[in-house]
Amino acid sequence: MKHVYLIYFIFPFFFVGCKKQEEKLNITEKPKIVTIPNGLDLKYLANPPKTDTMCISDIQKAKRDIEKYSKLYVKTICFGCDDKPFETELEEVLKAKKIKQVIEDIGCVGYEGQTQVCYRETIDFEMKKMYGQNYFIELEKEAEREFIKNINENSKIVSIYDLEDSEKPKIKNPNIQIENNYYTTIKVDFPFKLEPYLNLFVDITFIIEKNGTITNLSVSNWVSGGIDEKFKKEIISKALESFKKDYNNWSPGKYKGNIARTENTLRVSFKNKTSPNSRTQ
Repeated sequence: MKHVYLIYFIFPFFFVGCKKQEEKLNITEKPKIVTIPNGLDLKYLANPPKTDTMCISDIQKAKRDIEKYSKLYVKTICFGCDDKPFETELEEVLKAKKIKQVIEDIGCVGYEGQTQVCYRETIDFEMKKMYGQNYFIELEKEAEREFIKNINENSKIVSIYDLEDSEKPKIKNPNIQIENNYYTTIKVDFPFKLEPYLNLFVDITFIIEKNGTITNLSVSNWVSGGIDEKFKKEIISKALESFKKDYNNWSPGKYKGNIARTENTLRVSFKNKTSPNSRTQ
């Protein structure tokens, strides 16, 4: 099972959610960077320092859950943690095998000497001891096989963010530029001037089908950039028209070699056809 030992206190702009949590807890002193024991080996779990009360409490909780449920699978939630693309299938596998899924929520706020991963580590160790070192790997492999089956047989939609870069869908139109797989610009004729400082854009979400065409276009975000709202409908309409005309031919995405219906989102900014130097950023 992949372990992620990440405590997020280094860059302040990452932590809007952490800031809210900190305010909610009414913590007056600035949180310190949490020190994670190197490897968090068995010796640490067997005899954590008495000062590491968080770890001790989590170990006790893990032991109670093991006694209660026998077979467990821990899902870790944290700021920046990635979900597996086959989460739904994994839940089905666990349910079929009568394995209890439990949650470990790694918080943003922590203190030096307090360890947040003892719950999962204790369960991981005990499950592997009772059911074999491949206990978690085999569960995840079975779920992934079901996921791939659903891609091939049930037209399951996969997020572009769950694909390797080499297997992400690629637009075939050589005149279309997409920066960082996310930003694109379209040329339009609007009854107003697009100033360079205006932050006008629209996010369009769509499905790239297995044959490379696009369907299910929708607007998932809109920022007016100071443009009068009365032009919103026209701006969005022109963006969608451009997509249907110029963005409708892709090399489809693949998940481990399996062609998949892929959900994608592009952020669209605009450039006036009649004013090449006036565009949104």
